[in-house]
Amino acid sequence: MVEGIAHRLAPFGARAVLIKPGFVDTPMTASITKKGLLWATPEQVAEAIEAAAERGGPVVYAPKFWLPIMLIIRHMPTFVFNKLNL
Repeated sequence: MVEGIAHRLAPFGARAVLIKPGFVDTPMTASITKKGLLWATPEQVAEAIEAAAERGGPVVYAPKFWLPIMLIIRHMPTFVFNKLNL
């Protein structure tokens, strides 16, 4: 959907960017136990959003370390993904 909007806006010099943040340590997630390295600070996500606004593609993962993770998940066969406990 965002790719279509970005395509329509391109002739006018405007862009549409979809930001897909991972886990962000905010007051909304305060009750969740923050385990592992997948958590980002609001500042990290803000920097990724600022960079995407200037030069990003139609879809940007924030922070960038989510890109390879999501590429693996997106290309995983459904029957394998359904067996995972995520």
